[in-house]
Amino acid sequence: MSEQSFKTLGPASKSAGPLAHSQSAAVAGAVKPSVLASLGVLAVLGVVGFVFAKVDLHPEHAVRQTAPLTDGMTEPVKALGSATERLINSKPDTQTPEGQLILSYQYLAKGKESLALATVEELVKQRPDFALAQLLLGDLLLARSGHPMAQTHSPERMASAPAGASETLRAEARLRLAALVERPPEDAVPKPLLGLSPAVRHAIVVDTSRARLYLFENSAQGLKLLRDNYVSIGKLGTGKLEEGDQRTPLGLYHIGLRRDEAAARYGAAALPLNYPNEYDRVLGRGGSSIWLHGERAGNYARGPMSTDGCIVLSNDEMKLLADTVAERETPVVIVENIEWLSRSAANMQPSDKGFEAAFQGWQRARLEQDAGQVRRFYEAGLERGSDSAAPRLEANLARMVKQELPLQSLERISSLPWPTQPKVRVVTYRELSPADAGRPKLKRQYWREQADGRWSIFFDGLVS
Repeated sequence: MSEQSFKTLGPASKSAGPLAHSQSAAVAGAVKPSVLASLGVLAVLGVVGFVFAKVDLHPEHAVRQTAPLTDGMTEPVKALGSATERLINSKPDTQTPEGQLILSYQYLAKGKESLALATVEELVKQRPDFALAQLLLGDLLLARSGHPMAQTHSPERMASAPAGASETLRAEARLRLAALVERPPEDAVPKPLLGLSPAVRHAIVVDTSRARLYLFENSAQGLKLLRDNYVSIGKLGTGKLEEGDQRTPLGLYHIGLRRDEAAARYGAAALPLNYPNEYDRVLGRGGSSIWLHGERAGNYARGPMSTDGCIVLSNDEMKLLADTVAERETPVVIVENIEWLSRSAANMQPSDKGFEAAFQGWQRARLEQDAGQVRRFYEAGLERGSDSAAPRLEANLARMVKQELPLQSLERISSLPWPTQPKVRVVTYRELSPADAGRPKLKRQYWREQADGRWSIFFDGLVS
């Protein structure tokens, strides 16, 4: 498999807010085909990388027209009928609310309206706070009644109508369904995680264009995708620059200490990210309090773009995530689109020999307490960091000259490039000294390549 990346979906609605339809008793009889065809389900099926189009919802009648090429694609887009069939034949995890919702859509696309209605009714009974399930139930009850208002949900009206609560929920539906059809390439790994050592048990990548969080398990055999979940991001999208801009940052971050005491605001679990980190500060980015967290009580999920910058999951998914990953060590890569590599291609990626030589040189000098060699790896005039601030660095170097800062071990845990800037690398490592009583310190460095090709450290400090 060659290097490849996902197609970009259309922008999600920026409006937020749940819409719950009233649940009157279902009227006997099947959904009328003409009413069924007018539901937003067709639009939902149609935007899995394609355009709104009129097709029969039944797979045997699916239109097999060739869709136009999408920017960035390396091969022709498959026909709409193929996408619909892939959606119909996919196997969602029906143990989750999202899986049950998608199963309802699948039944509907197959013409099994009664099963669709029964499935979504049971889902709403279990999760009455799942606004998207409430919307689908309301649509089905409305269509079964033959009420003329069902025509207001036609694909054409949805494409041109002003953004609102209903459209926000449909944007959520499109993203959830697209995640089922546009799965990560089989046996592929995300390029931003190349260089992760087996010492890091888990890693997270967030694809903001798809409103999807991917959790990977890491071992000596490599990365394995454990699960992926729908997420909500900032109201104004990505590219955070300052406090209050309602954007989600893009870059490489790490999970901090778990904070579950703020359940009223952050749901079942909360994991702060170290935004702004040292590279953000170099770039002049500001703001604070960017977290991975759950949903407030009374709401299962929110619209794709509806937070103040945090990344929000449903409570059950967030609790499971927080119970899985390690504090302070787990990397979180946030990108607009994930670039996936086959394992064979990933194994063939060349290492950055210049950086590797620099890190190994620093590591050797530090273990040998060679103050002169250690000094040459740090940029001059540094003012931040427990070890890299200029006064502290000079004091430590003076002690190294006297052989007063011995280390028993220095283990690199991870060395990851900044997603959009390969000339910046973030290194997490453990160092153990005789004074540490067998408890290694966790530290993090930020390196960058200079114009002359040298790599230097612009931050080196303890991980809080």
